[in-house]
Parts: sequence; C-alpha cells; structure tokens
Amino acid sequence: MKAFLLVAVVATSPTGMDLYAGEAYGQPDAPLVAEVLGTEIRTSDPEEMQYVVLGKLTDHYAADNRITVQQDEIEAYVASMDRIAEQDRKEREARRTEIAGKLASQNLSSDERESLSSELATLGELDSMLGASGETSAEDRAAQREIGAAVVRQWKINQALFRQYGGRVIFQQGGPEPLDAYRRFLEDAEKRNAFRILDSSLEPVFWRYYRTDSIHSFYPPGSDEEASAFETPWWLMENPDGVQ
Repeated sequence: MKAFLLVAVVATSPTGMDLYAGEAYGQPDAPLVAEVLGTEIRTSDPEEMQYVVLGKLTDHYAADNRITVQQDEIEAYVASMDRIAEQDRKEREARRTEIAGKLASQNLSSDERESLSSELATLGELDSMLGASGETSAEDRAAQREIGAAVVRQWKINQALFRQYGGRVIFQQGGPEPLDAYRRFLEDAEKRNAFRILDSSLEPVFWRYYRTDSIHSFYPPGSDEEASAFETPWWLMENPDGVQ
C-alpha cells in the first residue's frame, strides 16, 4: 500500500496558484520521479505516476472551478443504474425461459444441448452474483451512492475541461472523454510548473495515452455528436446502457 508522508513544507507556485502543503506519495525508498502541486511522487511505475499527477491536478481544477456533486445528482445516477440492472435481469429471465423451452425439445444435437446448458448455467451464476430478485442491501446501496458521486464528479470535470479546451472526444466505457482537452490541460499545467516529470525515461508512457490517436475510438470530428457529448450526462439519456 502506498504511503502519504506529510511534511511541514509549504510550496508556493510561481504562477499565483494557492499554497500547497508539501507531501510525498509512495514509499520513501522508491525513486523520486515527479512533482505535482507540492507533492513528490516516488514510484517506478509510470502509469501510477500518471494517475497521481492527473488526480492531483483535476482535484485542484475541480476546487478552482467549484465543481461539486449534489445529492439529487447522485440519486439520479443510482436510479438509472437500477433501471439498467432491472432491464438486464428481465432479459436474463426471458433468455432462461427460452433456453428451458429449447432444452425440452428432443430434436437438439448433443453440441446444441451442451451449449445451451452451459449458457443456462452462466445465467444462473450471474443471477446468484447480481441477485435474481433485484433487491439491494443497504451496504450495496451505500457503495452505489459512493460510486455515483465519483462518476458524477468526473463527468462534471470532463464537461468543464471540454468547454474550456475543446478538441476531440473519445468513446470510453465510462462515457465520453475529452482527450484533446486533457492533453491541453496537462500541457498547460506543465508549462506553469504545476507538475514536473523528473525522470525523463517515464515521459513517453505518461504522454502516450494523450498523444497516440491509434489507441482510441473518436467521435466523428466536427459532428453534432461530438459537440453535444457533454450536454447531458450519459446516465440521464434515453438509452444510458448504450455507453461504449
């Protein structure tokens, strides 16, 4: 587990940013590879370095732009996830009924029967894991709200970055992501010395995600779909389960 070591140091940004209490992320004996907003990052993992840098910078961005999450926004997200889960449950139930009818037929080959039986077992396992009744425990509901708060907050940060920096948008499992906006945001932060990569050998991995088009699927550039990607949160759309 990574350790946060608080030290009695205050760093002043040369760009007029707020004062930051000095911190160190990582194990004390790990290599010092980067600094972000007064925090030293010690790790040998470039992806971990990227995660910490981006997290610190977007936290500060959210605070600067007064990005907050309201309880009703969290409840709207949870309600949408409930609708998706209920739809999935009904589809699994309908498929189980369909398979049971096919298995009752005497005209199946052994391969067909084996395939259908395997699918039926998988559906049963999903029901056991997800809860066939659709009921949710208080513990699970609290976890859903916690996840919801994080998702809503991230979507609002993405929306703000897109409005400020523009650029292309990519499909992601968690909804649209303003790839160019993130790259420009990070490049601006680096120019302002909000963060520094001290180990140059880790720079290619840090920037690869933001500068390599071939690893992404983009919304059609200049399309209405791209322009409206951050108008409405995906979970409030008519078909929220259609997220890539």
